Amino acid sequence: MALQYFFTGWTHHNSYQILPNDSAPRRKSNFFHRYALPATLLLLLAATIFLLVEVNRWRRIYSPFDDYQPLNPFPVVHAQSNVSNPNALAVVSTLYSNNYAIATAVLAHSIRRAKSPARLILLYIDGQVSEEALCISSSAGWELLAVPRIAPPRGGKGVRWHFIDQFTKLHVWSLDKMGVERLVYLDADTLVRQNFDELFHLPFDFAAVPDVYGPGDVRGFSLTFNAGVLAIRPSSTVLQDMKEKTETARYPALQAEQSFLNLYFGAKAARLPYIYNALIAIKRRNPVVWKELKEELSIVHYTDHKPFLLDGQPGENILTAEETRKAVEEARQKYGLWSEEFGWWGLEYERMMKEMNRKFTRCKP
Repeated sequence: MALQYFFTGWTHHNSYQILPNDSAPRRKSNFFHRYALPATLLLLLAATIFLLVEVNRWRRIYSPFDDYQPLNPFPVVHAQSNVSNPNALAVVSTLYSNNYAIATAVLAHSIRRAKSPARLILLYIDGQVSEEALCISSSAGWELLAVPRIAPPRGGKGVRWHFIDQFTKLHVWSLDKMGVERLVYLDADTLVRQNFDELFHLPFDFAAVPDVYGPGDVRGFSLTFNAGVLAIRPSSTVLQDMKEKTETARYPALQAEQSFLNLYFGAKAARLPYIYNALIAIKRRNPVVWKELKEELSIVHYTDHKPFLLDGQPGENILTAEETRKAVEEARQKYGLWSEEFGWWGLEYERMMKEMNRKFTRCKP
């Protein structure tokens, strides 16, 4: 009886303990197996596929030499490389929107300060740029030349929106009709630091500087060239040949005319030193290289950020002097790595304004 009482009491006592209710965990377990686990597996699968695609994409970096098409029938070296007539030499740039008008003016001022005797010719798309923008550019010393827009092939499919007008740059090859025998093309977002007249006397029909991509981009110091600075012998025959082949040639559309030129001139282009197209991306990619080149830079190219534009500035707006100074200061503060380089542009702007502010004032509508 005692034992029976003991066990009965023990059993009775423990009956008051709340036993784990396995019904709730079972519901959670069922939910996990039915929904959460498959969802997790799907996410992992998607992430794996994404990584594989990205790795494969970076492994297959486009090179015009991997899918080479012999498009260019013209020689690499031209027999007559020395041009003695300054009127036969030209520095050429382009203007596609009003907000780059100040940049073209600063560029012209920097070219003249470097004492280049060449003509300054600015191509612009007729009807796309305001009279004020053209007035600013011509006041700075550019000869204005209206050209028709060259539309990107295939309706612009795949072309970055801010490169959508860039095929118009090909018109620089037509300047032989204006008596130009040699030219150096400069994008409007460049700045001349030192004289570069030696580029007019190269024996090659086409020369450019290799492209550079920032940290994390496996293209790094690339074999392909950047089309922001070109030293060329213009030829309307070459222009016509290129225009006929932009639609049929195979090349990635993303970088517009730069991709096409890398294919067309890929095997025949002379590669120039970085000092002639010093992309500020070089400093971000490898500051040691930038430091090595800094004192000899002839042309700086503001690729990663434009110190003359305010964030969100519409293409039709021309900044006032106050707004331009604000843009430079904001760029220097926001992108401290390039504070000195943005300061170069700001200094050139101030020098220009001291000389030309009155002329620019007359440009206002």
